[in-house]
Amino acid sequence: MIPCIWYVSSATRPWERLLIGNMASALRGRGVSLSLYVDGGTTGINVTGIHSWRALTGFERMKRVLLSRRALWHLWGEAPFWWGLVRLRFRTVHTSFDAAPSWLGHPSRIFPEPSRNGESIILPTFDSRVSQMEEEQGQAVYMDPAAASPALRWVLDDLGAPVIDLREVRFNSVPARSGVVIPGGPEPSDALLATVMTMHGLTVAALDSPYLQALLGPDGYFVAEDTADVWRDTLIEALSDRGRALGASARHFVNTRCSASACADSIVSLYTRVLES
Repeated sequence: MIPCIWYVSSATRPWERLLIGNMASALRGRGVSLSLYVDGGTTGINVTGIHSWRALTGFERMKRVLLSRRALWHLWGEAPFWWGLVRLRFRTVHTSFDAAPSWLGHPSRIFPEPSRNGESIILPTFDSRVSQMEEEQGQAVYMDPAAASPALRWVLDDLGAPVIDLREVRFNSVPARSGVVIPGGPEPSDALLATVMTMHGLTVAALDSPYLQALLGPDGYFVAEDTADVWRDTLIEALSDRGRALGASARHFVNTRCSASACADSIVSLYTRVLES
């Protein structure tokens, strides 16, 4: 396969960058030559051989875009203003985490649910750090307090469970955790965030979501409704022994379906179709 160049937009979120790094490692493990450029700092992508696009001089950037030999470029997130020059010279693939993106390359998604217009599906892969769990660690609720509904906020105050703000979590170096994670919304990126935290020991409680079903399985999380009574019962169960068992089952589902090998297979298959078209 010809060399691949990945460009990661500055608009990608921290947990999305972590995911991209995992997928890059999976692809390199298949022996594919991959150069990885990030618009901005490289913190949060745990992979070797990563470069900051902004650290390059104007001449170096031009050389990468205009003077590169035959390659396949893969855009992650939003396109930079010069992306049209890349598309003039190279085959391109575009992966977006948004629900309704404007495609700027061969369209690909990591969720089958919204792929109704011929978008290709590639599988993500996740790290698991549950083995690092500390026995004395207490249970907590991980969520974005600003995204909580009035019913959920009332239940959290009533239960008195510790709440940890997801906006303050470091995703590239967090230890294993114990408790429940509540994603802030119904978008694809929210499901990815919930899955990342699941792989660090948490159990998911959320409103019903096809994106969570795709990643964790239909029985891989507690489905809530936005009423105080339902949220209360759901969180009590999620923080119980049954919640820990369900979280372990969800991690097994993710490890089986989204292994590094399956991830690499899906990307190589996509690139092969794009290059042969």
